[in-house]
Amino acid sequence: MKSQAHAVPSRRLSPAVLVTSALAASGLVMVCGVALADAARAEAPVDIPPGTFVVDEAQVLTSAQEQEITQAINELRTEEGQNLFVVYVDEFTDESGQPMDRSAWLTDVATAKDLGSTDSILAVAVDTRSYAYSATQANNIAPLTGDIINEYIVPELPAVGEDDWERAALATVAGVEDAADGRVNGPDAGGGAGGWIAGGVVVVALAGGGYALMRRNKTKAAQQGQSARGAQGPKDPLDEMSVEDLRTKAGSMLIGADDAIRSSEQEVGFALASYGEDSVRTFVKDIETAKDHLRESFKLQNQLDDHIPDTEAQQRSWLKDIIARCTAVNETLSAHAAEFDKLRDLEKDAGPALQSLNTRADEVALTVAQAEQTLVDLHARYADIALAEVTDNATQARERLEFVRAAAQKAEQSLAASDPSTAVLAIRAGEEGVAQTATLVEAVGKAQRNLESALENLQTGVNQSQQDLAQAQALVAAGQHPELAGPAAGMEQTLTRVRSEIASGRPAPFRLLQSLEQAHRQLDAPLSGIRDRQEQERRAASSLQSAILQAQAQIDGTQDYIAARRGAVGSQARTKLAEAERTLQEAARLSGQDPVTALNMAHQSSSLADRASQLAQQDLNQWGGGYAGAGAGYGGRGGYGGGRGGGFGSGLGGAILGGILMGGILGGDGDHGDWGGGGFGGFGGGGGLGGGDFGGGGLGDIGGGSF
Repeated sequence: MKSQAHAVPSRRLSPAVLVTSALAASGLVMVCGVALADAARAEAPVDIPPGTFVVDEAQVLTSAQEQEITQAINELRTEEGQNLFVVYVDEFTDESGQPMDRSAWLTDVATAKDLGSTDSILAVAVDTRSYAYSATQANNIAPLTGDIINEYIVPELPAVGEDDWERAALATVAGVEDAADGRVNGPDAGGGAGGWIAGGVVVVALAGGGYALMRRNKTKAAQQGQSARGAQGPKDPLDEMSVEDLRTKAGSMLIGADDAIRSSEQEVGFALASYGEDSVRTFVKDIETAKDHLRESFKLQNQLDDHIPDTEAQQRSWLKDIIARCTAVNETLSAHAAEFDKLRDLEKDAGPALQSLNTRADEVALTVAQAEQTLVDLHARYADIALAEVTDNATQARERLEFVRAAAQKAEQSLAASDPSTAVLAIRAGEEGVAQTATLVEAVGKAQRNLESALENLQTGVNQSQQDLAQAQALVAAGQHPELAGPAAGMEQTLTRVRSEIASGRPAPFRLLQSLEQAHRQLDAPLSGIRDRQEQERRAASSLQSAILQAQAQIDGTQDYIAARRGAVGSQARTKLAEAERTLQEAARLSGQDPVTALNMAHQSSSLADRASQLAQQDLNQWGGGYAGAGAGYGGRGGYGGGRGGGFGSGLGGAILGGILMGGILGGDGDHGDWGGGGFGGFGGGGGLGGGDFGGGGLGDIGGGSF
């Protein structure tokens, strides 16, 4: 959401003009650094406590100023989903008091704080009159840090003899707010009287009070709007719920919405095969709209799950937004459910659908034995941990097929008893069982191809790492850059372990690639100060495509794992997976313009997908056979009343695990169990609880200088 103050055109000055002006006025030197990965230092020069956004070790702020900056940051977090940390120190020094490069200093602080994908940090050294600012590599504003510095931070840095240190922090808040939508418009020109005059050029700047007033007015208007709405309409029942209850409800609805979309996609696929593309356009559009709502919901949930403490008001706001968006998913998918039922009017003639179900089941059954043999071969070549997502896929596939056969038999009996409604439910459950069987089998083939590709990438990574290690060791041996010694030793140890595991004959390629990448990050941080930007981009570009493919392979594997076990997998794993997808999309978007940042984001996407996989497996281990998930209701109508058993015995556990059945079964006399899958439409229930952690990322380009 853009502030109204930003709607007024400002006088835009080029970075060159800003540098020239500042040099003449106050000795400002703008330094745009390179993308830095996590540092390898044991301790950070400054600790940022949890829940703290302003650290004033230099003691240059009054308590009122510190409170005003904190308030502005909290408003930024609520309104734009962006977060800022501000640090004032006397000098940029390490723990022993030795001077440090501002980029390395900022990276150390960011690493210790474990910044997330919406974080940025401003650091100001008041005695040495130098500063540094950067956003994390995964942050969508990272490519705009230079614009934020030029348009907002530089004009508000105090000139020699001035001591208004608050203005730079408030200006940074405004700059981040401006950049939140992917572009920087610049501050308006009428906000204040501050400015630097140099070489005949006036750099017009808003006074710090202008930023604060802008945000106070914005907050006041929002509060007034909320009060007016409260006076006009009934009280929201969600406001009566505790935050914990809101989390439970939001988590349940996230699972239900995710499952509803998955089931609806499968059902549309069946209709597409039978009736053609034109017949399903409306339903495809509904699904895409629902996906947009779900993506935003997962983004909000990830914001709630990250390491940054949130106020109760923020939690309530975001949780209510998730609930509203998941409700919108339900309404969107249900809007044309009746039309879809009419298109696939199975009750009118269920016989052909039953015959098609049996034919597809026979075809898929032929592939299960092949998957079993492939798994035997894979276990001989790779470590068990490398196959964790697919190791029981053949067993699960056979269980789904048992359920499909039982569903087909139930449909046949129901048709003979002139009960087409029950027959249709059984057919649709069987269709989803076939689809999950195919997913389980195909996942084994994907795993085989992805592991082979990962092993090739691992060998390439080993060769590149050896070259980097040799360069670092040569510099250390020549008495240059002693800071490389520690990271070089770490890389050497990692290479030894990776080679040993490859030689063992049963490696875990993805895990080894991750460990190699972590060692690379530690070595690349100091090496980035030696290599020029062009060399960094060349090296990043050479590795980027394989990193993107690796991340996509891990995302696909986890997607398949959850799809076939959705009855047990909760909202945390799904949220992490959605964040992995979003991060990878951003990496692909940046690949042509900033390969260094894109490569780091691709690696982060891999880590997120790996974390999602771990969480999903934990959910399954804790499931124990009971139903813990939420399924998509048939035709937007939710589940059906509990049956008394008897209809489906074979494969029932697999059907419940897969979210096809929610905990009941079709009774022998036609009573209906709770159906979690099958049908195009919304959802009727849910389970699971939000929460979890979020891994941080390295800083992107660091801009800084002296003033």
